[in-house]
Amino acid sequence: MRGNLWRGELKEKDIFDDILVPGMTLDNGCGTGKGTPVIENLIGLDFSVFALSLYRGKTKVLGDMVQLPFKGNSFSNILFLHSLDHLSAKERSQALEEAGRVLNEDGRVIVRVFSRLDFRYGKGQETEEATFLRGNRIQTHYFQRDEFSNSNLFKVSQIFDIDYKINIQNNRFNRREFIIILVKCKSENIQ
Repeated sequence: MRGNLWRGELKEKDIFDDILVPGMTLDNGCGTGKGTPVIENLIGLDFSVFALSLYRGKTKVLGDMVQLPFKGNSFSNILFLHSLDHLSAKERSQALEEAGRVLNEDGRVIVRVFSRLDFRYGKGQETEEATFLRGNRIQTHYFQRDEFSNSNLFKVSQIFDIDYKINIQNNRFNRREFIIILVKCKSENIQ
């Protein structure tokens, strides 16, 4: 009733050109796909039938990030473009475990999330540490730069700081985001 909840285009799509590895890519929590890079072999997954009806990609799957309906080692890349930040801490952990399960051995995970330096940080009802429920009833977790560094599943390959300004009612506000590139840790086969 308020119009499109998912606004804006991803301006940094060129970052993906050098990062994505050949093979299938999962757009995990794809929403309408507004921030999805134009690539081949892409599958969009979301739990919202409405968002999937607007998704621009050809292949889409109704599903949940914390229980992916795919076999292990199915994807070369997994995108979390402003999707992990809408999950609880437990769900974020489960979603990353699932990503590790369905990701190929040399796969990449690309995460885009809001920073705690974003102007909206601290606004709304805090439901968990650094996680806020605002008037739109959408929960958002705001990340620190090192939040992915303690994972046993992935190692941080690169972090890009994304800073820009937006105008709201003739006022300018700072948006702060991270794009974090994760590489799957090699599993040790003990026999």
